[in-house]
Amino acid sequence: MKKSVAVIFLFVLAIASGFYQEKLKISINYILEKGQIFPGYYELTPEKKEEFIRENRIDAPFDYYHNHTTVSWLYRLNQRELSIMKWVVTGAFLLWFLFMNIFILRLLQVNQGALKLLPILYLALVLISFSIYAGGRVGLNEAHCYAVSRKIIGALQSVIPSLIIWPAARLWDNSKAKYSI
Repeated sequence: MKKSVAVIFLFVLAIASGFYQEKLKISINYILEKGQIFPGYYELTPEKKEEFIRENRIDAPFDYYHNHTTVSWLYRLNQRELSIMKWVVTGAFLLWFLFMNIFILRLLQVNQGALKLLPILYLALVLISFSIYAGGRVGLNEAHCYAVSRKIIGALQSVIPSLIIWPAARLWDNSKAKYSI
């Protein structure tokens, strides 16, 4: 019973983390986009930056990108810091979800071999994603490469790896037990 409650708690924590991560990334992108339309925006005080964003918001009630409230501490950052923050947020949430997936799989008693492969899988997929992204930046179709890269990273910033590895490990263990002599 305790194990089930812990797994449910981790899944709820993962969902809440995913929502916060999305809000943070959208806020960063929104501030960067809107800050570019006003010369001198990044020289304003944090309060004036937030006021400018609020006053120039597009009225689009069903569009979360234009209708969300931004994360207010981001207004203390300049354009360069916001651009860096996008990478920091991505890296931090990759690590957060790697550890969360490890904890979930441990609770679900997945064998140690599969647990040891998880960080290797993360690293390999991050490298593949970055290669696709870089390929788009140097001449391939940038929009498509970015979209594919973002999907890969998005999957890693979730519990999708646990949802794949747990049943696969159980099938593997059951097939070994069934066919061993």
